[in-house]
Amino acid sequence: MSPSSAGGPASLDPPARGALRELGPDVATIAEGTVLWRVHATATAHALPWNRLRRFGPLATGRWDPHPEPAADHPREGVGYFAFDVTTCLAEVFQESRFIDVVAGAPYATAFALARDVRVLDLTGRWLLRAGARQSVATGPRHRTRRWARAIRAAWPDLDGLVAPSAVDGGRDCLVLWHPGRTALPSVPLSSEPLASPPIRPRIAVAADRIRYATNAAL
Repeated sequence: MSPSSAGGPASLDPPARGALRELGPDVATIAEGTVLWRVHATATAHALPWNRLRRFGPLATGRWDPHPEPAADHPREGVGYFAFDVTTCLAEVFQESRFIDVVAGAPYATAFALARDVRVLDLTGRWLLRAGARQSVATGPRHRTRRWARAIRAAWPDLDGLVAPSAVDGGRDCLVLWHPGRTALPSVPLSSEPLASPPIRPRIAVAADRIRYATNAAL
């Protein structure tokens, strides 16, 4: 019996791998050349280049980390979080404090174009409902979404990742790339600027006002 026909109350946990395989994925193709954004620290102990996936995980703050427990370095697993606009990146990265700090960790905003098409599970539609869950699972507690990430990764290891609604910037989507998606990241960005750069500080302040975050960009 498929998850969509099982009946009963919606589940908060993913079905078994076989049930997911039977259900099948809703696959979205994000085209080569699509412009994505990443906001990332450059001066912290574990800072990564903008075009590298994080192999260490899962992290408590990682919503869609696919790494198995316990947290460790996993050479065959990786995760990177991206958005289709810089404001959504800012909302996601600074969601814990709701303060956009343009100084600490020397954060950069980097834009790049996908080097190839990526095939990802689409969680912006009704797939979670068909899987027997609630749509709200995608924006719920992160320990639960990590369980879904592991289940999805195990069921369809060739998928590049997933696209899901932002948990903090309503109406916007985020792209999550896993290990297969690493080859879609180019070697050269379209732009990469420190958030503290005087020319872009006013834009950061405007973005912060839109999402109702505080910031030191205007100082």
